[in-house]
Amino acid sequence: MKELKKVLFGQTKAGEKVYQYTLENDNGVKMEVLDYACIIRSLFVPDKCGKLTDVVLGFDDVHSYEESDTFFGAFVGRFANRILNAQFELNGVTYTLPKNDGENHLHGTFAHRVFPVEATNDTLVFRGVGADGEEGFPGKLTFSVTYTLTEDNAVSIRYLAETDKDTVINFTNHSYFNLNGQDASDIGDIDLTLHASTFTEGNEETVPTGRILPVQGTPMDFTAGKKVGKDIASEYDQIAFCHGYDHNFIIDGEALREFAVVRSEKTGITMKAYTDQPGVQLYTGNFMDNEKGKGGVVYPNHGGLCLETQHFPCSPNFPQFPSTVLRPGEKYDTTTVYQFI
Repeated sequence: MKELKKVLFGQTKAGEKVYQYTLENDNGVKMEVLDYACIIRSLFVPDKCGKLTDVVLGFDDVHSYEESDTFFGAFVGRFANRILNAQFELNGVTYTLPKNDGENHLHGTFAHRVFPVEATNDTLVFRGVGADGEEGFPGKLTFSVTYTLTEDNAVSIRYLAETDKDTVINFTNHSYFNLNGQDASDIGDIDLTLHASTFTEGNEETVPTGRILPVQGTPMDFTAGKKVGKDIASEYDQIAFCHGYDHNFIIDGEALREFAVVRSEKTGITMKAYTDQPGVQLYTGNFMDNEKGKGGVVYPNHGGLCLETQHFPCSPNFPQFPSTVLRPGEKYDTTTVYQFI
């Protein structure tokens, strides 16, 4: 593993300094991470010719990360994804959250913070606290986000959290992958396999209805693998609502297991993804609106795909979904791994 590098990246509007940390293994795989929102800003992996290729979308300055609503590369919480009508009930009490996505609550504010970091050559540990009542959520939440780059070209993300009061929690990372690289192409020609035989039906606002549907026989079926763009313009209502994919797929199996394989024929890069979470939100960058990204490249709609491992959206309002309740004395502990081969 190469020696860790740390450089000043910029300042927030509030005047907080933002640093970039670079981890690099002996194979040349290099990950650039900001302490603002724990953002994975760049991820360089060798292509079929050995050329290092940056496979995640991002920006060149702090201001763009602050102003954009894309969440490029960010750690999101306290509750990833949408909560219907920005409220939920827990122990007979109704909690009201900010309406930051129409009438709903989306992702929370952790993606707009600078975090203290403990850094070694292969690992970054970010630590934070969510105050009791912050954003309307109950409980003081103490948490950490750990990124590790391994010598077998894997990026491991581990989340830990504890609370002093019953609460709900759902963390994820919002990286946009394009294994074609930073060339302003969309991800229509990317091959994707998802080990998910069901998904949670969404309404026109991409909020779950509570129904769980089979993917078989629909454009939602990636079980045998297909090009991401094959059905992305389908008139199937679930696709039409979102102008692409923005859906929670229920991952087959339990514990830490492979849930996705992504491959670019152009670069020859393959990514295998693993998680112990029950679901993954596949989002295909449906509203990027030509964001000006790194190096002046303009990212088109469908310019990247997210594989946001998590519990199901709006879980607190659907008791049939796996519980997202965290109680005092319990530990939230979950891991996701993205490996490049």
